[in-house]
Amino acid sequence: MRKQLEHLARLQEIDDQLAMMERSKGDYPQRIDELEKTLSQRLQDAEESQQNKEELEKERRQLERRTKDCESRLEKLQDRLSEVKTNKEWDALQKEMDAVKGELSEEEERLLVVMEELETMGAEAETEGEELQDYRSSAEAEIKDLKEKLGSVDSKMAKIRSERGALSVQIDDVLKRIYNRVKQGKQGTAVVPVVRGACGGCYNKIPPQTLTEIRRAERPITCENCGRIIIWFGEVEES
Repeated sequence: MRKQLEHLARLQEIDDQLAMMERSKGDYPQRIDELEKTLSQRLQDAEESQQNKEELEKERRQLERRTKDCESRLEKLQDRLSEVKTNKEWDALQKEMDAVKGELSEEEERLLVVMEELETMGAEAETEGEELQDYRSSAEAEIKDLKEKLGSVDSKMAKIRSERGALSVQIDDVLKRIYNRVKQGKQGTAVVPVVRGACGGCYNKIPPQTLTEIRRAERPITCENCGRIIIWFGEVEES
């Protein structure tokens, strides 16, 4: 049983080490996710902005064509004025010219708005493009660094888990069940040493007879107070 308990103590050491390494990763995964999402959103916004600009450019070209068409129609109508022979024909022609002038005015007003929007968008795009490039460079560099650090920790943890697996098969199933049950209920710590004659987990004083049994290591002994498995490592002065 002593060997079994030694294996169990080593299992606790490994689990403590894995827990510490898991904590050492800190917010790496969350930070990577935040950076990737922010970068993706900013790239998407830039793409949408470019699409909006292209739509406005398309509309500008259409407005310019329609404006020229209105000007051409108006010029033809003006030429026809010299051919008018009656007041009725004159009034009808003037009415048609007024309609074209109204249409032309609307097209020109909209064209002016579109051109102003394009001018503003162009100035903003230049600034935003530089900012996006700067952010993309810094974000990608940080993501790469974080992933390398995370990969290094994960690689080490994989080796330690491999050792844990090899050790675990050497431990009695009943003892492992006790260990796992206590570990789950005691925030990851199931095995503790004797510290100055007391349980190394809750520091409850151990009766002399129980202390003798712990030293013999003939069976697993659990603390009467906290339920942790107590193993003799020699008299530990402090935790």
